[in-house]
Amino acid sequence: MQDEKNLREDAKQLLRVAYERQVAGGGRVTQVDLAAGAEERGLSPTSPRLGVLVDYMEVMGWIEVDLFARGIVSATARRITGRGMEVVREASVTRPED
Repeated sequence: MQDEKNLREDAKQLLRVAYERQVAGGGRVTQVDLAAGAEERGLSPTSPRLGVLVDYMEVMGWIEVDLFARGIVSATARRITGRGMEVVREASVTRPED
């Protein structure tokens, strides 16, 4: 049970970081590169953990493959869903002080 809680929290924070990075860069706010967000969190873009987090977010309905993504060549480029935006807002409110 604790592992699932940690997975959920890690996924929330990754999504928040990737979203904030995209917004700061002036990009489309529903399209994020999760590998870039992972690097900011100390994860390698080729890390198996990143793959697990991406899979988790897809299963939870927070993100989906963006078939029309332009300008992002990463295999971890995704579109944030409405539910994903709720998670981003939730993670921003409850985020620990950096």
